Amino acid sequence: MNNIIEQLIPFLPSEAIARVSEYEEMTFDIIDEKTDEEIGSYSVNEHGELVSFSLFDETTQGDVVKDEIAAIADKFLNTFHPTKKEYELSAILDLDNPYMVVYEKRDETYGLFLHSMGFVVSVSSAGQVTQFHYTEEEYEIQNDDHVITKEEALKQYINQLDFALTIEHYDHEVYKNGDSLYHLSYSLIEHITDVPVDGSDPFSIREENKGECNIPLKDPPNKSVYELVGITSEYRLLNSLKEVGKKTEVWTKNKLLDSGSFEMDEPDNHVVKLKFDERTERLLGVISGEESENDGEEISLEDAKKNALDFMFKLFPDANERFRIEVLEEFDDVDEFEDDEMDHEFEDEFDLDDDFEDGFDIEDDDVDEEEYIEHEHTYTFYFHLYHQGIRVDQHVSTLDIGKFTGKITNFDLDIPAPELYTHLLTSPKISYDEAKEIYKNQLEMELVFTRDYDENEKAIYKLSYSPSFPATVGHVRAIDAMTGEAMFVDVGDATFL
Repeated sequence: MNNIIEQLIPFLPSEAIARVSEYEEMTFDIIDEKTDEEIGSYSVNEHGELVSFSLFDETTQGDVVKDEIAAIADKFLNTFHPTKKEYELSAILDLDNPYMVVYEKRDETYGLFLHSMGFVVSVSSAGQVTQFHYTEEEYEIQNDDHVITKEEALKQYINQLDFALTIEHYDHEVYKNGDSLYHLSYSLIEHITDVPVDGSDPFSIREENKGECNIPLKDPPNKSVYELVGITSEYRLLNSLKEVGKKTEVWTKNKLLDSGSFEMDEPDNHVVKLKFDERTERLLGVISGEESENDGEEISLEDAKKNALDFMFKLFPDANERFRIEVLEEFDDVDEFEDDEMDHEFEDEFDLDDDFEDGFDIEDDDVDEEEYIEHEHTYTFYFHLYHQGIRVDQHVSTLDIGKFTGKITNFDLDIPAPELYTHLLTSPKISYDEAKEIYKNQLEMELVFTRDYDENEKAIYKLSYSPSFPATVGHVRAIDAMTGEAMFVDVGDATFL
């Protein structure tokens, strides 16, 4: 495959050679000639054509403007696929370095692009081609004798549309016209994504009720937060850390441990980590890495729920007003069965007593460093934040209760500062029907191809009407319940042809 690497040289940051990959067929590592370091890879198909290419280094910044990007991508395509003129430039997406340049086939009958099939070339703002991918597959276009009008499709789409009155954070990084404040909002609930051109019923993705339940009022327990977490006199404080208004404590009952990390992302073996707000002293998070045999008698779901509610009422005496509770469906039994099955298969394939001892030289230091212990199986509870009966969207606190000890093994409190949302009125000035009409006025139904696969894995393209928002570029996802402003998501600087 010397020809491919020779053709790639002008697009590489340094002189390089190709070596056959040890891990994948038809794939080659790109090796810097001076440093002998692997700087990228490429693969070819059975015809020797380049189908993928990638550089490993981080994308560098430069001053190449968007208008020049397509010419760089064109040069790359003309080098490796000069005969495939049926693919046209369909989009240039600014992904904040790199740009993604897309080439697709256009259907002659309707003049529409067949998405998800063709070339994608990523080009950095420094003018460097960083990635390339070519996808081609057998396909069929299904034409419909009866095609409904845009107006008919719009009516059908709107009839399937719902809004939920929520308190929503109009984060400017999400909403192009957002102010990064909290607002009373009609949040879009989209049950269908497109309308078939023949007017038949569209595929619905209507979700079932999430099962949130009101929480009955109860008195906070006469126990400390430490007791509720399971920290007793058997435990000792290994160390603590104060930073940026937070305090983290690391506890253990393991007599051999002398330190532990303060990272709350993952559990550390044999320790329980607690994070507090330093000013209010409220517990913000718990993560346990204690060992468990997961045997004995399990506590009931109701008992676990009682422990979870005791804990939340200890933190918030008005927890019944602040939250709704949801119980996660149980998957542990399935997981345990699959783990068991895998263990038996593994044991059948290898004689663990002989093969591993004879075939591997296991260092004691490696075992200590990578010690594996089993953690307790849990019941999981979600606490959805509410304000005066209105859900504060995207704020869900998670609480795990051990199935054998009843201890809190994981807790993550997710609530914004009260001053950000508690001042909001919860009676909308815009009615539900008005919000729907505002949304409708922003919307146009656009004729597109959707793709599915038949039993032979052949791609089937069908015509559908899909929602588009020409006035706002990004899709409208919410309507401000007080002002009626249509809030649309930021899809970046994209050019669609």
